[in-house]
Amino acid sequence: MNMLLNNGLFTPEKINKDRMFWEPSMFNRMNQRAKRIFTPNFDHIAGKSILDLGSRSGWWSWAAIQLGANFTLGVEGRRSSVEKGKHLFENIGLDRHRCVVGNVFDVLPNLITQGYHFDTILCLGFYYHIYDHYGLLKLMDAFRPKHIVIDSEMELSQETTVWIRREKVHHPNNAITEFEGQLIFPAGNITTATMELLSECMNYKIHWCSWDLSKEDKQIGCEDYIEKRRFTCILTK
Repeated sequence: MNMLLNNGLFTPEKINKDRMFWEPSMFNRMNQRAKRIFTPNFDHIAGKSILDLGSRSGWWSWAAIQLGANFTLGVEGRRSSVEKGKHLFENIGLDRHRCVVGNVFDVLPNLITQGYHFDTILCLGFYYHIYDHYGLLKLMDAFRPKHIVIDSEMELSQETTVWIRREKVHHPNNAITEFEGQLIFPAGNITTATMELLSECMNYKIHWCSWDLSKEDKQIGCEDYIEKRRFTCILTK
């Protein structure tokens, strides 16, 4: 698995296939993220069941399967995003991957009622597109995971606050609408101290993944990590 990550899990040959048009910086960004997200979690990916929140086109679910996950379930709010990534799963059966389209706060209670359990939960690039961060963490905890991986924009601060901003819902990378005619959503960037507090409240230990990349490294596409505007943490019980 180390070799797969070191050689680049995400490549044009594997991902694009004339259906996704990533720039070179996007491939670099995704491969850098994959190293930091998956390297500390090999034992919690291979042979495990994975819940992928805000799964977009399924990139992370696909990556987990490449690294040996038994089953991945994605939850994505926009069907159009799911359609763009269908080709990634053409040769992967429903026994190994499926995706549910809908609002995470509606879908997860249904999955809990159905008795789903997941070993590892991926919340990558999603936690700053919501308002109820504690509520989502409680829903994730209900699946009894051993690991929760959160990769998100955050404010580097010792203050336990949440920075609320207006997010335009028409953009495919942003929050989805919750009612007809909604134009903006109150999305929140929590502080790193708030993330630690929420983890403590739910009895999780938190580990912050290293993003010690200097600007001289010229890691194109990772500027937000280098400038400490975005962070990756792993919650464990």
